[in-house]
Amino acid sequence: SGQLRNSATTGGNLLQRTRCRYFQDVSKPCNKRLPGSGCPAREGTHRDLAILGHSPECVATNPSDMAVALAALDATVVLLGPEGERAVPLTEFHRLPGENPDQDTVIRPGELITEVVL
Repeated sequence: SGQLRNSATTGGNLLQRTRCRYFQDVSKPCNKRLPGSGCPAREGTHRDLAILGHSPECVATNPSDMAVALAALDATVVLLGPEGERAVPLTEFHRLPGENPDQDTVIRPGELITEVVL
């Protein structure tokens, strides 16, 4: 929405969680919400789920449209945490849903995004 766009941050946009209906519905199993519970979205045709960059554990997509544009521009995400500052290429910032489908990014505990460099 326009209201959200006018008050949101770049970091917040990059850190959005998936909008997969199974992730949002706590009565359904979801490996992203509860690893090991299953992923009903893996079967059938779903127009809102991944066709590239998915795994047997999860096919949910990241909803950030900004991430796609920033990746095309070779952006770097700068993180600051207890161990200091580090820079991560945006193309390596989001994780594929593998053994830990609940972990969306490479952010470590205590880290936050301080800048995105183009």
